Parts: sequence; C-alpha cells; structure tokens
Amino acid sequence: MASTEPMENFGELSDFMKVIMAGPEETPAWLRNFDTKPIGITVKFKAKPEHRNDFVIAMKRHQKVTLEEEGAEAVPHFKLHTSPFDDHVFYLVEEWASAKALKKHFVAGYMWQLVDEMKSFLVPSTENQTYVALYDLGCDILLTTQGALAVAERGSAAEPMDNFAELSDFMKVIMAGPEETPVWLSNFDTKPIGITVKFKAKPEHRDNFVIAMARHQQVTLEEEGAEAVPHFKLHTSPFDDHVFYLVEEWASAKALKKHFVAGYMLQLVDEMKSFLVPSTESPTYVALYDLGFGER
Repeated sequence: MASTEPMENFGELSDFMKVIMAGPEETPAWLRNFDTKPIGITVKFKAKPEHRNDFVIAMKRHQKVTLEEEGAEAVPHFKLHTSPFDDHVFYLVEEWASAKALKKHFVAGYMWQLVDEMKSFLVPSTENQTYVALYDLGCDILLTTQGALAVAERGSAAEPMDNFAELSDFMKVIMAGPEETPVWLSNFDTKPIGITVKFKAKPEHRDNFVIAMARHQQVTLEEEGAEAVPHFKLHTSPFDDHVFYLVEEWASAKALKKHFVAGYMLQLVDEMKSFLVPSTESPTYVALYDLGFGER
C-alpha cells in the first residue's frame, strides 16, 4: 500500500493554514477564486489521553465562538466527531463560503488561542499528524484546470487519516449487523454515524462518475429521507478533478445498512467497478466517526 495515494492532501493542518493565510496575494494555482469559491475540509486530530477532556472543552468553546463570530453564511457546516475505534481521535468537518472567509477565521485571536492550546493537547505528529482532506464544495461534469498536487508528507510512524482502507470493507461490516457487530459499532439501531470517503475516477470515466453520483445522491435522499441521512454531499479535490470526497451523516448504522442493501446502491457499486481507478493507485478510503463529541 506504500505506493498508493493517501486519503489526505495535506500532511499537517499547519501547512494548510499557511497557504490560506498567505492568500490572496500569494495563491497557488489550485486555490482559484480565493474570495468566492466554497471549500470544505475534513481534519483528523488525536488528543493525548491526559488531555482528552481538555481538548473537548477547548473545541466546544472554539465551535461556539466560530459560529458566533463568522456566522452561518460564512461557515454553514462546522462539526467535530469522534472515532469509534479510539475516543482520543476526532474528525472535524467544515464547510466555508470561501478561502477568504476561512482566512478571517484563521487569523482571528480565538483561533490562535486554540492553536496554542493544541501544542499541549495533541499527540506528537510522529504518532498522528493533523491530516487535512481539502475539497471544493460540490461537483460537476465540467472539467477544470488541474493544479499542482500538494505534498502530503506522512511520518513513518504516523497513523493514517482513514480507518478503513476500502469502502467495500466498511460496507461488509455494516451489512453484517446487527447480528454480527464488532465492539466499536455499538448501538447499531440508534447511534448516529458519519463518514468521509475518497474516490478517484478514471480520466475517461470522470464525467460518468459525476453523473452516476448525482443520480445516486438524488435517489438516496428521496428513498431514505432527511431524518435518516441529514447530510450527503459529494465534493471535488482542488488538486485533481478526478478525486472526490463524499461526506455523509446517518441517523444510525441501521439506516446506513438499509441504504447499502438497496437496489440503487448495488447499481452504483456495479458502475464503480468501471469508473474508479484500481485500488493499487487510490483505494476508496473511509474515515468513519460517531457524530458529535463529549467529555469522558
């Protein structure tokens, strides 16, 4: 698996922050329309055991202040979630109206208070880096100009961003429940869960992938409903317009299983066999998280 592309496109949150804060005066080719293009990120954090609750308290404050200071128009989605495998691991999922709006957030005093606290609260990057998966919000069938790929450097001892190397492996676990349920998948019928999934389409099937996913998104929302799936959005990598990130929230593993076993899902799975690159090039990584976070 060493030769495959990772899930993330930045090895450290600090590297991503530097790029955003340098704009719009110094803007790389892939960060176009600095003032207007909506962007999103999924970020992985791992807190030290002795500072887990400190991290949670700080992030609750940070979430509240961010939403108050920036407003729903600038930041329509800002949620922190917990890994089901390790309750010291968290995934922050954000949507921003633009890089300009995100820069305003990054340079704010309340942000630098958090940055300073994280120096004590987070594990060393040799154990777990603050990986970032950056994406332009939405997707379309119009090919865009591909920018230079950022180098996501991963320390030799660092844990990956994902917790499933293949979407198919995750699907098998969900579909085996609730009769066969691993310990980490507690409260199969009731516990809300979320995922960020990375896909990479073959160049010749990029638009076919987008068309299929647009259909899949529409059918999913129609068949399952907003209560079962309150969030289901596909986004595009700014570095490679053949790479996509699907961000979902589900009311429970039970609701997700109903989706996975549906005929329309099996249709998509069959199509993906032709549309996606081989897993040796880019696996369909999954970052699974329990929705929300709290003190333990």
